[in-house]
This record gives sequence, structure tokens and C-alpha cells, in this order.
Amino acid sequence: MGFLTEEELQNTFALASDAVYFATPDGQTKYYGFGKQAELIGASFDQVQEWLTTLKKDEPKPVFGGFAFDNQQIADSELMNGYFMQPAIVYDVVNHKSSGQPIDLVRHQTNFNTTIKQITDEIDWPVRIQEAIDEMKQNKQHAKVVLGRQRQVALSDPLDEKQLLKKLQSSQSTSYHFVLKHCDELFVSATPERLVKITNGKLATAAVAGTIKRGTDVASDQALADTLWHDAKNRIEHETVVATIKERLQAAQVQALTVPDEPQIMKNPQVQHLYTPITGQLAPDSNLLQIAAALHPTPALGGKPRDWALAEIAQIEKQPRGLFSGPVGMIGPDGDGEFIVGIRSMWYRENLATLFAGAGILADSDAQMEYQETALKLLPMMNLLKEQTENDG
Repeated sequence: MGFLTEEELQNTFALASDAVYFATPDGQTKYYGFGKQAELIGASFDQVQEWLTTLKKDEPKPVFGGFAFDNQQIADSELMNGYFMQPAIVYDVVNHKSSGQPIDLVRHQTNFNTTIKQITDEIDWPVRIQEAIDEMKQNKQHAKVVLGRQRQVALSDPLDEKQLLKKLQSSQSTSYHFVLKHCDELFVSATPERLVKITNGKLATAAVAGTIKRGTDVASDQALADTLWHDAKNRIEHETVVATIKERLQAAQVQALTVPDEPQIMKNPQVQHLYTPITGQLAPDSNLLQIAAALHPTPALGGKPRDWALAEIAQIEKQPRGLFSGPVGMIGPDGDGEFIVGIRSMWYRENLATLFAGAGILADSDAQMEYQETALKLLPMMNLLKEQTENDG
């Protein structure tokens, strides 16, 4: 039997009780994993590192999963409070290799007739973030806090997961794809943002902060990019992230750090960002999880100072984040791997999709404009849901 086609892999994902799909925007990495040989729920960075040493070595396979953003708990969820799994079988699509044993599929094919029944937004969000803006105006030591909001979308019927994977690939080709399924819960991210990648001791990370919408044509798109690049508020926000990442990597003894002096523009379907790639060489006694722990959360997801920002997030946001904006990704058998930041994301359970988007708030932020920015950032997942209602049957 030959290697499974993409269609067959997507179909298997939909029918499996536990599954993962991970792909990078450069096309160099694409994995599907089904079933679970081992799992770890709600663990810290150190606990995951210890767990890795217990996994069977006779048939090495990568592990996939994510850490919750902070210590706040989401009730009745095994997935959102941090979850890692080693699949029973892993398909490396790029290299046409598989490892492990095929699983028995427990679910049955379903005809989908899904509609959106209700959308619930946090319409008081601008009022709540105004409190943070006022606080930063009063205390100049408090430089930035990233505040998120969640949107609940009630559906009439289950998601068509095969259709969701297809649409994710076609509509978000410039982003990472991370889809993790555990029993009846699903976490989906189309993030543009890498936290850290390690390959043979080489480290790569990036600062992604500062946002503006896309234009309607090439000229307007470029004009908006120029506005973003020259905007003082966005440049300060971006420089804060770059400086903090550099500081934390130096503290982790990363060598040969390369940090460009000025940002580039990263373009995604709905928005464009200021983007600075950062590279270095891992210290001999360091590893992927140690660097991920040192970087998380960067000021692009938490704020600065970190402890104050985390306290503001816990106080102002209505719901715990869970995997939303947490480090999610994969670790290979050799310890190399990649963690990305779980934004542009959605958590689905029992016909209810919860979407997350955040914005970097500074002392000179405009609360209503930040609300509009988060609406743009919700679009990748909203479009996936709308596609479900238009292509059923």
C-alpha cells in the first residue's frame, strides 16, 4: 500500500478520536498524526521534558501539543489546559514517510448541514481595555499589555473537520497550521508567529508586533504597509518585543545572535505586520523547551513588564486563555522541533466554537481602533466557520 493521499489523510483526521495536523508556511514541514501512543495533560515545560525521556525509543516519533498561556484553568477541558500526545502513527507528508501502526477509526462518516445559530461578542471589551490604557498613562513603567477577547459561535451541527482542513490550507497559505484533536475537543490555529525553532543547534525566532489591515489593491496595500512601517506607536510596540526577545536569548546563553536593525513587512490575508527574524546558536547544554520557556510569553502576547502584564490579563480578560496564545507545536525524537504562538485560533467543543484575538495596548492606544483590529484578527477562523455553512452536504 502506498503513502496516503492528502484527501485520505484529511478523511482519517475527521474519523479519528485523537489526531494532529501541523504544517509550516514554507512548505518544508507537514505532519499528520492519528491515535495516541502516549499523552500528558496539563504539564509544565519541565514536566514535558521529563516525560520525553519516558517515551519508547524502539520506534521514534515526534510529539505534538501545547502549553496553556498561564496557570488559569478552563473547567472540564483536558485539551485547553495544556496537552501533549505522541500519536500511534505519524505521516511525514513532505518526505513521504510514516512511522507507527495504523489505528482503528472509531467515528462514522456524517452528512453535515451546519448553520451558525448565534454569535456572542464581548462588546464591553473597549471599556475594559480603557482601564489598562489609563493605568499606563499614569505609570510610565507599565509599557504594554496584550489584551484578548473571545467570541462564541454556536453551531447547529458538528464541524466538518475534513472541510475545515481543506479550507485552512487554501485560505491561510502564508500561516502556520496547527490543529489538535483530543476526543471531542478541537484546537485550531492559523498563526503567522513562530516562538522558536531549533535545527541542529541553530535557533530561529521572530518578533511579530504592529498591525494594519490589507489594502484593496496593490497600491493601497503598499500605502498601508508604508503607514505601518513609519507609525511611531507600532514601531515602539515592535521594538519592545525585539529588545525583550534579544535580552531573554542572551540570558539563555544563545550565541551568535543576529538581530536586524529594522523590521520587514509580513503579509497575511487579512492583516500585515511588522516582522523581525532573529537567529542564533543554541548553547550546548540548552534545548528547545528551555528556550520556549524563556521566551514565553513575549511582549507580543503578554506585555512589559511581564508580571504586571500577566496580572492585568488575568484581571481584565473575562475568560482564561488556555491554549489561546500559548506555545503549541512539535518536538522531534532528536530534540529538534518548533513552537509557534497559538493565535488566530479557535477552540471547538459540542457545537460551540470559541474564537480568540488580541491586540497590543499602549498608553496612546485607541480602545475602539484596537477592537476593530481584533475583529480583523478573528476573520481567519470566522471564514473557516462560514465556509462550513456554505459547503455542506
